[in-house]
Amino acid sequence: MKKSYTSNVLSSKFMSLVCVAAFLSPVAGYCSADKFIDSGDYKAKDFKQCIISDYSDMVEGDDIKWEWAAADTKLADFKLNLRKVENKSEKEKKSVTDMVKSTFQKVLKDTKTGKGQPLNIDVCIYETQEFSPGKAWIPFVGGHEAQAGIGVEMVLSDKNSKAIAKFRHFAREGARVEDAANEAAEDLFKYISNH
Repeated sequence: MKKSYTSNVLSSKFMSLVCVAAFLSPVAGYCSADKFIDSGDYKAKDFKQCIISDYSDMVEGDDIKWEWAAADTKLADFKLNLRKVENKSEKEKKSVTDMVKSTFQKVLKDTKTGKGQPLNIDVCIYETQEFSPGKAWIPFVGGHEAQAGIGVEMVLSDKNSKAIAKFRHFAREGARVEDAANEAAEDLFKYISNH
């Protein structure tokens, strides 16, 4: 009789452990951020590297698609200085580079920044997409997908060129790439102001 009681206690403890593990495994999946290097974006055959040399620490963000910032860094405390803009997209025109630079400078000027040590901002355009009215007919997402789009990488670095934050973001807005560039700049600087 004693042997049966012990095996019942062990099997009920084992079942309790299995139930707890089954409950916690999906929760752990939701709590951990998706890494960029594990994403379809990174593994896509048309992936284009821009100015970020190491993507291994970048994770999916809420408002910014992919992000990383040094631990215990409050980005809103820093002054920001737009240093350079590069263009590695298919549309490698100087006019696109100049437009993105002036758009980012305009949005930066309108952004409240801190008074601390200045950080340099380097931006690289990795993709541009023109307005495409044919995409408007795609069910559920056509209106959004038809808009112009721009993909940028942005690195904030200190005076020693040490990266403090890295972002890879794609934004869509309006009928012109300029509209999308403005949206991308607003998204990025809003994130910095709030973090």
